[in-house]
Amino acid sequence: MAGQRDGARGVPRVPLPAPPEEERGKTPPPPIEPPAPELLITPYVMEVRTGVRRATEQMRAALIGREHALLSRLRAESVRVVTQYDVREDPRPAALARYGHWMGQWRTSVDRCRSHAQAVVDQANQRLACYWDAVRETHPHLSRLPRRPPGDWLPGRVELDGSWYRPDVWLLADDDSARTATSRALHILERQNTDRVDGRTSR
Repeated sequence: MAGQRDGARGVPRVPLPAPPEEERGKTPPPPIEPPAPELLITPYVMEVRTGVRRATEQMRAALIGREHALLSRLRAESVRVVTQYDVREDPRPAALARYGHWMGQWRTSVDRCRSHAQAVVDQANQRLACYWDAVRETHPHLSRLPRRPPGDWLPGRVELDGSWYRPDVWLLADDDSARTATSRALHILERQNTDRVDGRTSR
């Protein structure tokens, strides 16, 4: 097992303060505090993190590929919405509602895919937790850690990229030619939704 193998080899290298000269050899070394997690990134941890990043990026690419037609429609409609609201100054709520419906479809697709991506992240963190349990059992220094380190002590913890929670960003990042129109159309849509909540009428 990777954790037992690394621990037995003294991986990771944990810097420890030297005991006072007069205490050396007299008593067993006292327990140590958990080192800062960022100091304990081993090759195995990097392998797990790289694997998760690659897997979630592939999931994102596959999602965009599957929804290519929807994304093309959204970008084209973005231009129409901006033209109608900003250039012609002739609001068309029905057209904006249709645009909002398609945007809702896109966000729902991302939500479904994000749940799968989060599962990949959770599985990776479970692997890391098992790895560090094994390291602590065999490592000459980390074996002196308390049996139950703080709950958030998981060196190399994997986090899902924040863009998964902002799916509209992908509409902007993946098509620079439509970036301005899409950004503006999203703003118009958000303003319309806010006006409805506040009881006001959008122009």
